[in-house]
Amino acid sequence: MTTSVKTSKFLKVGEVYTRNELRNGFHIRDAALNNGIFKPKGHTSVWLFITQEKTRDRRPYRDSLVGDTLRMEGQTRGRTDPLIQSHRNADLELLLFYRQSKREFPMAGFRYEGKFQYESSEGKYPTRFVLKRILQGSPNGEQ
Repeated sequence: MTTSVKTSKFLKVGEVYTRNELRNGFHIRDAALNNGIFKPKGHTSVWLFITQEKTRDRRPYRDSLVGDTLRMEGQTRGRTDPLIQSHRNADLELLLFYRQSKREFPMAGFRYEGKFQYESSEGKYPTRFVLKRILQGSPNGEQ
């Protein structure tokens, strides 16, 4: 029997987490954790790692968080697009880890912003997504 973990139950909105802390805390061995879009094995969660200001050695995805709206570009080949577009039907939560720049937080950490949901998308390779924050107290928003 497989258990499905909702990662959000173990995270606190506003806290800063590094990938190493998440790797160790959730016993993750998959190198894909270093990607911007990651679904941990055994979890019903998709982790979105967004850095607004990219370093020169990274693909210049155009991503921004303004208020409760995240605008982000998916992976160039679109392999993870279905995880985002159909997360509700698949009972997956989208969790945002966000930072302005790689140096914003110690050890290249990310602030956990909470749960988001798919709003719309356009284009392909990469797909441009609009996601909205799920606020506490709203359906699917218990945090």
